[in-house]
Amino acid sequence: MRAARTAALACAATLTGAGPAATPATADTISVTPGSAHSGQQIHISVPGCATGPTAHVAVSPAFTANVTLYGKADTGDADPTIRQELKPGSYPITAYCGAGTVKGTVSVAADDTPSGGQGGETNNWLLIVVFVVVAGVVTAFVLGRRGKRVS
Repeated sequence: MRAARTAALACAATLTGAGPAATPATADTISVTPGSAHSGQQIHISVPGCATGPTAHVAVSPAFTANVTLYGKADTGDADPTIRQELKPGSYPITAYCGAGTVKGTVSVAADDTPSGGQGGETNNWLLIVVFVVVAGVVTAFVLGRRGKRVS
């Protein structure tokens, strides 16, 4: 049991970057805003140490609709990718290619909890209005049609 616990702690330390196999302190991770995104949403990524250079710096992720070119801002590279529409909730890797180096990070995609009627909690009643107008028109035509037959 003690050996398993020691192995688990060593594995966790390596995965979190606290152990001997940790990446150098200069290779920070990609910052993602907002912290949790929804499918179809545009996010902002900031890649430390990846300012503009002689070649284009690019960030790729299976969560993005396309690869994005990073634009330089001070000592970081920034981009505003869009999360793919059909993406399922979960964590997805991001890799930024900055000249000879790479910087990695993740983007968290949450379940889409917006109502089916619209975004941000608002509901769109346009379909109900159209149906109401059509039904009202049919009823009016029926009533007028019957009224015309009685007069004759």
